[in-house]
Amino acid sequence: MSNYLNTERARLVILEDEPLVADGLSKHLLDLMPQAEILVILPSVKKALDWFEKGQEVDLIFADIQLADGISFDLFQRMEPKCPVIFTTAFDQYAIRAFEVNSVDFLLKPIEKKELKNALEKLRKRRESYVLPELRMALDRVKSGKAYLERMLVTVQNTLMPVTIGEVSGFVKEELIFLVNREGKRLITDFQTLEVLEGKLDPAVFFRANRQTIIRIDEIKHIKTTYKGLEVYLKNSILQKVEISKERSPQFKRWLLGNG
Repeated sequence: MSNYLNTERARLVILEDEPLVADGLSKHLLDLMPQAEILVILPSVKKALDWFEKGQEVDLIFADIQLADGISFDLFQRMEPKCPVIFTTAFDQYAIRAFEVNSVDFLLKPIEKKELKNALEKLRKRRESYVLPELRMALDRVKSGKAYLERMLVTVQNTLMPVTIGEVSGFVKEELIFLVNREGKRLITDFQTLEVLEGKLDPAVFFRANRQTIIRIDEIKHIKTTYKGLEVYLKNSILQKVEISKERSPQFKRWLLGNG
């Protein structure tokens, strides 16, 4: 039994119209997260809308895409989720659209416990990027493997200032390499190449989109396909749209799905 989320009393909602699938998912979740609470299992868009209108707080949604009376994207177009979403489906053609929502992962049915555990681990890593730097350092000390960059120095009006990695939306290379923070400001770094910087960043969080740009996974708003590849639209006022070539698109999709 996994214990990395045992202390979290997460409130879960499952959107699923197949009772056997919902039962199996519930059992896996309670095994991986024994203190979690499954608030409700909802089989349709209508019932989900009615339930969410009550305003009950939710920490994580597991959403089948095809429900009894439509698709869960219809629900999220009418009600923007205020918590992370993990999509489940038997059809992989919805993968890109899933990341237009506040999604953490996209799991193909039948859902295996190992894949579910990986999705929860991805959510844990994403949450860690927002906690205090001191706690992140402590977590890195107990983890095996490589410790990634936690803070860096930037230049502001000839003054060096520390910035934590949780404040970073992405990086842009022009004549210099700029850090773009979540407030939409460009700050000069002391890195000489994006290649060196890329090697110091957590690859589960950051992706080298092209020769000039590194983007952060939770800054992605939506994605469009073009004849050249992909256009990735971001929340940041500076990094609003980033192009990814057709050759690099498969790697980007694997990264989004946690298989990069």
